Amino acid sequence: MRYSRLKRKNRRRYTSVLLLGLLLFLAVYIGSASAAGNFISRIVTSFLGSFANTNQGEDDASVRVTDTQLTVPDKAAESPDESPNGGSSSSQKVTEQLDIAPFNLYAIQLGAFTSKENAEVAARELQAKGGAGYILNDKYFRLLAMGYASQADAQKVKQQLEKEGIESQIYSILVPGVNMEITASADKVSSVKSAFSMWIDKTKALEDMVKNLDTSAISVEDAKKGIEATIGAFNSTLEQLKAYSATQESNHILAGLQELYQKGIESLNGIFAGNVLDRVAISSKIKYTYIDMVYRYKQYIDSITGK
Repeated sequence: MRYSRLKRKNRRRYTSVLLLGLLLFLAVYIGSASAAGNFISRIVTSFLGSFANTNQGEDDASVRVTDTQLTVPDKAAESPDESPNGGSSSSQKVTEQLDIAPFNLYAIQLGAFTSKENAEVAARELQAKGGAGYILNDKYFRLLAMGYASQADAQKVKQQLEKEGIESQIYSILVPGVNMEITASADKVSSVKSAFSMWIDKTKALEDMVKNLDTSAISVEDAKKGIEATIGAFNSTLEQLKAYSATQESNHILAGLQELYQKGIESLNGIFAGNVLDRVAISSKIKYTYIDMVYRYKQYIDSITGK
């Protein structure tokens, strides 16, 4: 009997120790699992966060269209007068969307200089041969001969120059697009939209003019008439923009557009300086003006988008 009781006590003690050990094991396991789970969770969260940030950066880099707003107030907005219908003229405003597409220019670069003086010497030599001789200061003084709206056209010219033993590069002037919301009276919204589209259309037309002039498809006189017509259209648009700007203070979008047209008119008038009968000289000046107008347009759009 004593032996049997002792045996049962030992079994109870063994069972208690085993149960206690099992409980300790479970406690350690659960604690370890929790710690490991937290550790893994932090790693995964960090990884996903890095992945998301990387993708966001790539998306931002590929986005080339920016939203912005332009409000063109009437004079009545400052001292409202009653309209014939008994309402204020400011109530007749409308809000419309203007989607300005990206505009890229692929220029033929014939050199990049650290010295402005050397670049200017090379530019004069290039202009004498009918090239633009446009110097763009972008860390280097880049000498540009001509610009093309089509990258394929620029590549063809580059390949042709290589066959002639002339080294060149393609320098891209990339202008982002803008989604602009315009709030103004209907006629002013239409005028502002027209101002943007006219600038782009007339600027692009210079490339076709140069191609036709260089291939003798048009005469120097034809090119001159085309440029004069563009100057006339620009002057008319500029007068409208000046009238709109006079009704308000410091609207950078409208003021920048006005300055863009003013500089464009000056550049186009500069084409007629000197010998206007020399086909090579006129071609060189139109090419120069084409690149200059695109680059000024890029600077203007960059000022809108905040780049």
